[in-house]
Amino acid sequence: MKTFLFSVFFSMCCIPLAWAQQLFPGAKIIDDKVIKIPSVVQVATNIRDVQLTTRLTLEQIDKQNVEKATKLLINQQLATLVGRSSSVRPIVTVLQRVGKKLLVESLVVFRDKTTYSATLSKMDYEVEGDQVILKQKIDDYSPRIAVLQKPGAPKAETLKIKKDILANLKISLPQGYGPKALANTPCDDISTAVQYTNQIHNIFVQAFGLAEKKIGNKSTKAALMNILQKGTRLLAWNNIGHGNPDLIVEWNDKLITHADFNTPTSFEGVYNAVILLNSCDTCASPYHLKNAIMNHNPRTFIAGSKGLPIGSSEEVDYHFWNYSLLQNQTMAWSLNEAEKKKNLLGYFCLNGYNGKFAEVEAAKFTEDCIPFDYKKVKAKNVNGRWKVVQGSMWMLDFGTNKSQAEKAIEIMKHYKLDRQCFVGRPDAPMQYYTTGGKAPQGSLAGEDCISFNPNNVTAKNIGGHWKVVDGSHWLLDFGNKEAESKIAVEIIKFYGFKQICFVGRPNAPMMYFKK
Repeated sequence: MKTFLFSVFFSMCCIPLAWAQQLFPGAKIIDDKVIKIPSVVQVATNIRDVQLTTRLTLEQIDKQNVEKATKLLINQQLATLVGRSSSVRPIVTVLQRVGKKLLVESLVVFRDKTTYSATLSKMDYEVEGDQVILKQKIDDYSPRIAVLQKPGAPKAETLKIKKDILANLKISLPQGYGPKALANTPCDDISTAVQYTNQIHNIFVQAFGLAEKKIGNKSTKAALMNILQKGTRLLAWNNIGHGNPDLIVEWNDKLITHADFNTPTSFEGVYNAVILLNSCDTCASPYHLKNAIMNHNPRTFIAGSKGLPIGSSEEVDYHFWNYSLLQNQTMAWSLNEAEKKKNLLGYFCLNGYNGKFAEVEAAKFTEDCIPFDYKKVKAKNVNGRWKVVQGSMWMLDFGTNKSQAEKAIEIMKHYKLDRQCFVGRPDAPMQYYTTGGKAPQGSLAGEDCISFNPNNVTAKNIGGHWKVVDGSHWLLDFGNKEAESKIAVEIIKFYGFKQICFVGRPNAPMMYFKK
């Protein structure tokens, strides 16, 4: 997939101005006109305080002159954007001192009053005492890429944790990092954003048990990036806030841009998560932010494909999660119905997996296996119960039946079994064994086995129970765990199992499969 990610902001004062127009088609090269800075600069009430950063040592008078120059230029050059914005935040960096001049770069974040759109403008100027010279202005700014970096694969721990959660959303996971779901909005000044973030968080708690919400000053760039980068448990993320094809805005108008995702490190939180960005144009041409996030392999990416009206668009989010998580509808159906409900069809895109939230894509199953040495397994009486053990690890419990425990050991040694595997722990409906990474083959006298055709094996809902069946003959019963039943089918097909065998029916303590 071709992506348009970014890793470096070009400081335009360091680039010849003739090149600047080629790099940024919207750039306006300004005549070097000296503007005198008045002693007081009056600004609109929606213009917030200047965020000033620099590595230089500045006198207080320098800081004051830079702030006044910035506000003056916003008044003169960006008045139209100021007029239609709910808030304007200048993010100013003093880059360099040349003689008595300070070279300044200003990124100005505009948040629209009625939609969740955000515009980023850029100005480069020189400040010398009470004078300012505007060198360049870009009304609709997007930083450019220097080097495209391909992210690495997520850790094996992440693959397993997320597979386990998908199989049972409320599973208790002491291991792993972060919440299973996150609902956030920096827009604590918008009542509906707060209202629906709270309601979505309630849905997440019902569905997952472990969920977080971050509202207002809790919804910081640092807090979100921490979860997106490290959250091995994260499966659902709903963000309500202003955005555009390049970025989304978090608390204090800090920007999460496509540049932030241009890293060789895997985003463990993004991987296999369902992401919904209630932000304008975050799924619109030129798709910078969408492509950057998709590069880290979310399971599903949903985002604004046009201007999202404040109020009704947040309600779409709420209905989507309600339908998909609490009513077990497919994500494609859920989004379509939620948009129809608020007359916003086509306002969001959906990329990636569009089936039911809790279903695991078959080709992505991971195994839950414990290795053991078949040469060292023994039958041992532990407090009156006969168990198959290897050292201090007990593998099977046959109660008072010593002969069945000994039969299990005979089977393990005959087939040279070296892994005991499960689908659906605890109380796993499926147990299987492998030898050298392959299915056991052959026969042994006294086995209790049933043959089936792996090509006909499917998962079906029968009377409210998800069962693995071969035609009219059912092999395994997973209860309400649809995802696990489908994983079982894929494992059977992967190994080419043709027989299901038992030791100790009914309620056999040992189940194994053969090819």
